Amino acid sequence: MELQRPLPLYIQVYQVLRQKILEGQFTPGETMLESRIAEQLGVSRTPVREALRQLVSERLVVSSGSELTVINPDLSAIRELYTCRGALEAIVAVRASELADESDIVQMSEALCEAEAAIQSEQHVQVFSANTRFHDSMVTSARMPLLSELLETIRGPILIARRHILSRSAEVETAIIAEHRKILEAIEQHNPELAKQRMEEHMRNDMSRAALTNGETASGT
Repeated sequence: MELQRPLPLYIQVYQVLRQKILEGQFTPGETMLESRIAEQLGVSRTPVREALRQLVSERLVVSSGSELTVINPDLSAIRELYTCRGALEAIVAVRASELADESDIVQMSEALCEAEAAIQSEQHVQVFSANTRFHDSMVTSARMPLLSELLETIRGPILIARRHILSRSAEVETAIIAEHRKILEAIEQHNPELAKQRMEEHMRNDMSRAALTNGETASGT
């Protein structure tokens, strides 16, 4: 991502760092050094410092003593995050099944097609990004901007927790896309109850997968 001058510099730095964190270019637990980031982006440390503060407020970066590190959620945090996310995503699925128009459905379908193509070419980052776009498109179709903001805050740490293993397993990626397709089918049918049911099932499965990323099962064993 190139820096664009019309936006305040710290916002541009924030956007670049956030994208790098979510894409895994910064790994969970990695130290975020102001000086190194400033040198890499060709800016002073001041906008980097402001950008890191914003990332801390979003819980993507945490203070660890005198250091700032990328969040590395434990199993307890993952469970809590998924409990919150599951409730909100269920609302999104219901609303999307009621309000999604043809354009919304096309965008969701295209995201899934891109994900499937990326699996075939073993482009795991693209699979991850396409699946994220599917959820983003569904949220947009729900026409609930406040809920969208709440979800964005919750989803960030979850994406960090799960992407490093999940995005490298074709079997898991295929299972996720299959679950997404079932949700999309319910939305296309304008069936709120079915959409809610399938989203809740997807969230339960996803929580189990994210827990396994941390070397444990969802039951903690």
